Amino acid sequence: SAAEAWLLVDTEALAVTVMHDDQPQLTLHNVAIGRYGTTADKLVGDKMTPLGRFRITHIARSTAFHRFIGLSYPDAEHAQNARRQGQISEQQLQAILSAHRLGKAPPHNTPLGGRIGIHGLGEADPDLHAAMNWTRGCVALTDRQVDSLLPWLQIGMVVEIR
Repeated sequence: SAAEAWLLVDTEALAVTVMHDDQPQLTLHNVAIGRYGTTADKLVGDKMTPLGRFRITHIARSTAFHRFIGLSYPDAEHAQNARRQGQISEQQLQAILSAHRLGKAPPHNTPLGGRIGIHGLGEADPDLHAAMNWTRGCVALTDRQVDSLLPWLQIGMVVEIR
């Protein structure tokens, strides 16, 4: 059976690859991630890109960053760990889990942060983008790269950041 297409974000190679049946279909290089690298335990304001397996919750075609592909961060496992450590309340945990059940973007106003996605540059500085990792936790591509990605994408698609 044909596996669904999914996205692999390789934070070491700084590449985004569209995968289908474990065969790369399209690879985009020189992407930028969070200014302070990656983490399995993201918190709001840490400027780090969360590692894990997410789904696309929405695709906005007109934003300050050209296009914005929203991801389902924080995921359920991350939220449950944070609840056990007392970082979020039971109410916040339930709101995050409820959003996942409904396939919606989880709330971004908890200590775990949110509004993580893959986006273009839009009004951002292309020279800065070429030189360094600069985002607050998102994955940034050039506008041309993000446009070449759009035809492959759909709501609910798996995005693995590793």
